Amino acid sequence: MGGSIPKLTPEEIRRYMMGESAGLVEHRRLFKRIPAEPRCKLCLVPFGGIGGAAFRVRGFGRSSNPMLCNKCTVELEKNGLTGVEIPCTLLFSDVRGSTALAEKIRPTEFHTFLDRFYRLATRAVVDHDGIVDKLVGDEVIGLFFGGISGPDHAGAGIRAALDLADKAAGPKATPMGPIPVGTAVHTGDAFVGATGLHGSVEDFTALGDAVNTTARLASAAGPGEVLVSSASAEAAHLAVEPEEHRVVGIRGRTEPIEVIVLRVARPVPAAD
Repeated sequence: MGGSIPKLTPEEIRRYMMGESAGLVEHRRLFKRIPAEPRCKLCLVPFGGIGGAAFRVRGFGRSSNPMLCNKCTVELEKNGLTGVEIPCTLLFSDVRGSTALAEKIRPTEFHTFLDRFYRLATRAVVDHDGIVDKLVGDEVIGLFFGGISGPDHAGAGIRAALDLADKAAGPKATPMGPIPVGTAVHTGDAFVGATGLHGSVEDFTALGDAVNTTARLASAAGPGEVLVSSASAEAAHLAVEPEEHRVVGIRGRTEPIEVIVLRVARPVPAAD
C-alpha cells in the first residue's frame, strides 16, 4: 500500500488481501521498526515523532481519515477497494464492569484508565501483525488476515489476545492496578476493505457474521479469560491445553459456538 502500484483487477486485489502479494506485509514489517506512535492502521507508517515528520515529506501524512495515511487512502480509492470476502480472524476485548467503575472515579481518571487499556491493547495487536480495527468505548477490536498477518492469522490473533490479557492483568497496567478485560478470538469469512460513500475511504474494517460472533463471544468472557472459538483453534493448530471447553449461545444464531477457555496466570478482579 505504501508505494505506487498499477490499478488492480478484483482477483489481484483478493490475492493482495489474502497475502499472496508480499508488498503490504513487507511495508508493515519495515514501518513497524520505526518507534513512533500513532500509525496508519493499514501500512503502519508512523505519524508521530521524527519518523512521522520524515514520512510526511514523502506523502505519507494523515489523510482525511486520521487512522489511514494518504498513500493508503489514495491506493484504496484508485483501486476501488470497497472490499473482498476473505478468511480472517477477529479479536474483541472489552473492560468488565466499566460502567460501575466510571461511577466511582472522576471522568479524567476514567479517561486515563481507558487510555492505558487502548495503548496496551494496540501494542499487543500490532506486535502480533494485526490491525486495530476500532477503539470504541471500553472495547478494542483487532483484525488479522493473510495480507497483513500471513497465513497463520488465527495463531497471530490468539497470541495477541493472550499477550493483551497478560499485560492487562499486570499490577501496573494502570495507576489503579490491573484492567479486568474479557477477550475473544474467532476465525471466519468476512467482507474486508474500505468503507465510504461515493468512492471515498472513510475507514478500513471487516463486516459480516464472523465479526458479530466475535463480539458476542467477548461479551461472554470473564475477567482475565480468552475465549477461542473452535474455528480459530483448529485453524491455528492450537497446542495449548485449555482450562476448559465451553458452549456459548449466540443471540440471533440457531447454533451455539464451541470455545476453549484460556486464562492468564494471575486472577483479575472485576472492576465492579
